[in-house]
Amino acid sequence: MSSTTVPAKSGESSTLIVPARAARRLPISRENIVRILAAIVFFGLWQFFGTILPRVIFASPTKTLDALITFATSGEMWEVWGETLGVMVIALILSSFSGITLGLLFGRFRVVDRFFEPVTTALFMTPRVALLPLIALWLGYQDPAKILLVFLFSFFEIFFTVRNGVRTIDSEFVEVSRSYCIPESVMLRQVILPAAIPYVITGLRLGLLHGMVGVVVAGFLLENNGIGGYIFNAGGSFHIPQLFASLLTVAAVGIAISGGIRLLERAVTPWKVEAA
Repeated sequence: MSSTTVPAKSGESSTLIVPARAARRLPISRENIVRILAAIVFFGLWQFFGTILPRVIFASPTKTLDALITFATSGEMWEVWGETLGVMVIALILSSFSGITLGLLFGRFRVVDRFFEPVTTALFMTPRVALLPLIALWLGYQDPAKILLVFLFSFFEIFFTVRNGVRTIDSEFVEVSRSYCIPESVMLRQVILPAAIPYVITGLRLGLLHGMVGVVVAGFLLENNGIGGYIFNAGGSFHIPQLFASLLTVAAVGIAISGGIRLLERAVTPWKVEAA
């Protein structure tokens, strides 16, 4: 077995013999190897079932890839996602801002939380889809109704995550701030909010991904357009490769959102990266 000699520190007469295998690093980490193997197994099974199942209920990876290329090159994908992202961006900005703000407020002031808790809990436990007839009655079937539905899907995930996170903040931070007579507004901005950032990031991740569910459901049940409408129409007409291709784009957008949240988390919580 080959080895690598590492010089000893000054004042020491011996040298340290390190095996060459330990000195070299694998070009691919074990985690990435596992991911690659999992992807190979996944696509292998997908191809296998795509060849044995009827085409009216399943599509192979090759057929799905052909449909995805056609979907993208025809410009239909960009048109469909353009309609969808417009609704998503507006709804998610509103839900993120209001969810974080109210989560901080309700988590910090227990009196406010107890007063509104029956209403917030009742709305959270009510399935969002059950509110669709009322939303349609108020706002019709156009984009305002979709924005409200996506807002409801994402808001409560952000709100409750931030509220519960603020409740778990170490009371010593608050007591020290009070001992220095720091105003409540300054304490919220410079003590509570920084300590709650990990919960804010988690709430945003959950809220954005649930918002994607809302925008797809809105395409199903409200105005039949956007990516939800495309999926609904492809399934209704038994265009299975197009259905699989559109689902892949939804998964890709979800992965992109999750990756963006991870980058935001690294930017606002650098101490986590250093600890790792």
